[in-house]
Amino acid sequence: MDVLLELDKKDSNYFSDFLLNDSFEAGILKLSPGQKDIQGPHSADEIYFVIEGNGFIKILQKDYKIKKGSCIFVPSNTKHHFHGNECDLVVLYVFNVSGQ
Repeated sequence: MDVLLELDKKDSNYFSDFLLNDSFEAGILKLSPGQKDIQGPHSADEIYFVIEGNGFIKILQKDYKIKKGSCIFVPSNTKHHFHGNECDLVVLYVFNVSGQ
């Protein structure tokens, strides 16, 4: 996993793709405390897996507590964002892009 986190450190964004092909897009999202997650809804279903940290994910208007080991499914075109983390939040994300 350290190789993936090193990829993230080289990117100026808070997210970094490490796989993009005709079927999937996958990467690492790293959010520092106080940093805003400005992502919008995606046109594909998405799965998140929390590698490190804790906080919340707001899906539509509801907050869900997340921590290391949490797995979250967000349907396509659903407004969502991470927030409330008091330490670095590191999350693996995977999109199914083949259905777009």
